[in-house]
Amino acid sequence: MEHKLEANKRVETGKGVARRARARGEVPAVVYGLGEESVSLTVRDEDLTEIIRSEAGLNVLLDLQIADGRKKKKNHLVMIKELQKHPVKKTLLHVDFLKVARDTMINVKVPISLTGEEDSKGLKYGGTLQHNLWEVEVECLPTDVPDRIIADISQKDIGDHLAVVDLVIPPDVTVLAELDDIVLSILAPRLEVEEEAGEEEAVEVGEEGAPAEKAAESGSAPTGGQKE
Repeated sequence: MEHKLEANKRVETGKGVARRARARGEVPAVVYGLGEESVSLTVRDEDLTEIIRSEAGLNVLLDLQIADGRKKKKNHLVMIKELQKHPVKKTLLHVDFLKVARDTMINVKVPISLTGEEDSKGLKYGGTLQHNLWEVEVECLPTDVPDRIIADISQKDIGDHLAVVDLVIPPDVTVLAELDDIVLSILAPRLEVEEEAGEEEAVEVGEEGAPAEKAAESGSAPTGGQKE
């Protein structure tokens, strides 16, 4: 599914210009690819944020409509190549758009999404899920880029692994990673053994098994003695 995104051509560049654009609710951007010259742009922060929060995420296919003053808008089929965010505020700072052709294969990294956690014996028995890969690189046409690649762990037990070859790959998509690369493992639970060390105290025992100290404190004579 393609999303439309309007953009305005940006003539001036520089940090000051970029700051003023962000203050107006715009994100500085650049578009390039297919052997054409790069063009500096701005897009509305609100529009771009809404799009990347969709199911497609950063792999969304965009119909970028660039307005150049009074000239007619020019459309480009693009994908997000790089998105920069503020390290603390997480606000959008800059975005690179890459022009793509509908009939030309592209390489793109797709996130891996888990399913079957509730049915996994390994997790039911307290196993720990260890991730090795969070995304996998694939080759496909721009219109065939999947939102995510599914990793089904419903049949996985403690000690089992899930490799790239086990991923659910959509038709017309080729995985570029090694098929035996481990995506995740279910490890045995870690048992915490608490050792309680106690110190044994020697107790002086009387003739009939009663502690001599208690016998002395009570003032009673040992059993078998004669009263005066």
